[in-house]
Formats: sequence, C-alpha cells, structure tokens
Amino acid sequence: MKQFRPRWVILSALILICGILTVYTFVDVPEEASLASGEGSVRCRGYSANETIDVTRPLNIAVWNIYKQQLDGWEAELSELSKDNAIILLQEAQSKPQLLSYIEREGWHSNQAYAFAIKGEIAGVMTLSEVVPKKVCAYTKIEPYLRLPKSALYSAFSLSNGKTLSVINLHSINFTFGVEEYKEQLHSLVDAVRDIKGPIIIAGDFNTWSEERLDVVKMELEELGLKEAQYSSDDRLTVFGYPLDHLFYRELELVDSRSKNTSASDHAFIEASLIFPSE
Repeated sequence: MKQFRPRWVILSALILICGILTVYTFVDVPEEASLASGEGSVRCRGYSANETIDVTRPLNIAVWNIYKQQLDGWEAELSELSKDNAIILLQEAQSKPQLLSYIEREGWHSNQAYAFAIKGEIAGVMTLSEVVPKKVCAYTKIEPYLRLPKSALYSAFSLSNGKTLSVINLHSINFTFGVEEYKEQLHSLVDAVRDIKGPIIIAGDFNTWSEERLDVVKMELEELGLKEAQYSSDDRLTVFGYPLDHLFYRELELVDSRSKNTSASDHAFIEASLIFPSE
C-alpha cells in the first residue's frame, strides 16, 4: 500500500488554512445538494431510457479518486479503465473542458454531484456508466472546518431480471474532530437505501484514516448486509496505516478485485468484477 508520510501532516494543515481562505473568497457553494447538469437546480433526476444491465454477464466496476485531473496521464488512465468497466465511480472530479470532452467523445452517460464550483468548474463525485440509470440523486455534507462540501451520488440501474441495482459513489468528509459529522454523512446515505431491495454497491474515498472511522463504516454498512471487497493486489493509499478507498457490495458475488497504483493521481484505483447470483 502507498503510505502517508509525516511531512504530509504539516502540508495538510497548510492546505486547510489556505482552503478556508479560498472558500470564502473564490468558491461557489450551493445552499443544498444538487446535480451538476440539467435545467435548474435539482437534487434528483429520473430518466425515461429503457436500458438494463444484463445480469447474465459479469459487472465490472472501477473506483478512482481522480485528484481533480491535476496530474499528467489521467486521461490515458481513464481510457484504460474504460476498456473493461461498465461503471466508473470518480471522486474529486472537476468539470474541466478536457474531462467533459472525453466523456462526450467516449459516449459515457455521466452524472455529477454539485459539491462546489471554482470559476464555473464544478467539483464533486461523478458516475460514468454505459447504461443510463433510471434515477440519480445527489447528497452533500459540509466539512466542519474547511467548509467545502463532500458529495455522494445515488444511482439506480434497471437490471434485465426486473430488479434494481443501487450504486452509491461516495467521497466522505475529511477534517473533523471526532466522528459525529462523519457518521451523519454516512448515515444519511444508509437511510436512503435502507428500505430498497436488491443488490447494492457502495464505493469511493471514505477517508477512513482512523480505526474509529473504520468502525463507523463497518457498523453502518454491515447493518445493510454489505460485505467489503478483498483485493488480490492492494496499492490503496493509506493514512496512518489505514486505507482510504473501499468497495462494499450486497447480493452480488465477487469474482476478483484489485487496487493498482498510478502516477495520474495520489490515489490508486480499484477494479472489481462481480456477478449476479442465479435465481
């Protein structure tokens, strides 16, 4: 695993101070959670496209904190991930022209949560999919000190067997003392799918840099019957010895999963192949 080095503690403190000043000066923060595209400000959107995910085939999914596309090589890495994965969950995506052009050129369906915007470029989690979902909803939670929202997207995909696959793309809040705000963000997402039947995937950058945070995640997600993917190779970014990125699943069978380091982001990506159990 990639290790978090002590010098990053000082750097993180400086980033926090600079970030607070930037938020109040240059950043547009919506009053409530909303989706990044479409007419008007809406938190949820439904689609009429009659598309389904084929349950007789494996579902390949990738999870990657793309680091606002700040490092060279992100587009080439994303193109590689696109070859084998039907769903890609991006955290720290920023709607810069190059990313938007890539999505249009490659024919992905995309949805993004509007966490905040800088000079008109929206930042927030983004879900790319080959199949158009039937519904998407955005969720945000304000960082207690930095005051920048972290975001999540819920996507509901129709399956060829008549069921629904629920996918949550999550970027958890980071700078907190204690875990109350952290738990509130995760709990709101758990509540959103608590009564939903069928398979669920919850994945992303959980910012689980402490045992206390990991315990919150395990407690909340085990309540829904989710299991965590285990990786045949594991290069996930760790902070204080704890991995930040995770993939959890329910009513699916894990065939294989791996995490691979990349120079195109500070986070490694996760790839997983899952199958739908035969009835």
